[in-house]
Amino acid sequence: MAAHRSGPETSRQLIAARPVRDHPAGLRGASFTERIVAELAPHVPPLPCCRAALIEGMTLAGEGGSPVTTRLVSARAALAVLHADSIPASVERLATARRHRYRVTVRASAAAGTAPDAPAGGSSAPAAPPVAPVPSANLCCSRSRLRGVFLACGSLSRGDGPPQLELLVGSGAAASRVVDDLERLDILSATLSRRGRPVVAVRSAAGVATLLSSIGAHLGRLEFESGRVVREVRSGVNRRLNAETANLRRTVSAALSQLEAIDRLERDRSRWERLPPALREAAVLRRRRPRDSLEALAAAARCSRPAMAGRLHRLVAIGGVPEEG
Repeated sequence: MAAHRSGPETSRQLIAARPVRDHPAGLRGASFTERIVAELAPHVPPLPCCRAALIEGMTLAGEGGSPVTTRLVSARAALAVLHADSIPASVERLATARRHRYRVTVRASAAAGTAPDAPAGGSSAPAAPPVAPVPSANLCCSRSRLRGVFLACGSLSRGDGPPQLELLVGSGAAASRVVDDLERLDILSATLSRRGRPVVAVRSAAGVATLLSSIGAHLGRLEFESGRVVREVRSGVNRRLNAETANLRRTVSAALSQLEAIDRLERDRSRWERLPPALREAAVLRRRRPRDSLEALAAAARCSRPAMAGRLHRLVAIGGVPEEG
């Protein structure tokens, strides 16, 4: 389906039409990804090479040579970065079958390179076109490039769930570039395929936290870490509850087996009289205290816990099988 173009919008028009949800006060009901994008979008890298790397990262999300994103706030961020280098650009809204997409396009200089404030006679010399910066091989540009990728197409689950960060890029070459930048930060990743498009995924909590700090989402990392702590505490409590429930179930089952064996022995007086005194004492204690633990029974019998456990085990073994007459 051919994309419908509603026309370019200047950065001034986009900023004037900024919705309320782009502001921190309007992000209370937003998703975790939207809050991170809102944190990253207002910041323009101070170095020209890092600004170029950020635009390159946003370009990796599209299929052409221009940044393409479904987030208007990310398109505004790209405009701010380009205008910081005096590069004229505009945003085109592309109406697709599923949702609107925004493409940032670099425009040619006004009046074919003539200065905008030139007199009507055109006597002044043509202004030199701005020189576009290029990314460097430094680590700062790798971080800026990853920031641009996340602004354009990144998604992240909340910290109280399993860590899952995904970057939906436009091609296999773009996925390789993203994986190389992640490896420079010692972040393990995997490349998947979804609906014919490559997806770079980070599944480790340490990798997600490192990436958030590297791209400048410090508030997002704090929220992610707090959610991870809640998840780990909840998991620890569930494990402890499950273990205690299993121990209690085994204790109750053992006590029932012991009481049943004692009943059989008490009904058969000959077998009861042949029991050693220590076993009869353990049987009487268990009958009087059916809910006590082994520690309590051992303290009442003035013996060790293993000794009491052995006596009860012998009672179950003797009383569990009826004697042949």
